[in-house]
Amino acid sequence: MELLIPPRHREQFGTLKEHYATGPTKVGPITWNGYLRVRTDDQRLIDALKQELDAQPQ
Repeated sequence: MELLIPPRHREQFGTLKEHYATGPTKVGPITWNGYLRVRTDDQRLIDALKQELDAQPQ
């Protein structure tokens, strides 16, 4: 599954990239309109990001 995190959370993009630098979750790249792309199969991570960062499924 893929999520897009809105640009209003830009200050947290770096932290997310560092935290998920290894493993099955892929963070990045930033889309042309400023959203951070997150790809993962971990449903708990998807649910947490959707709640905390109002991320949108793509």
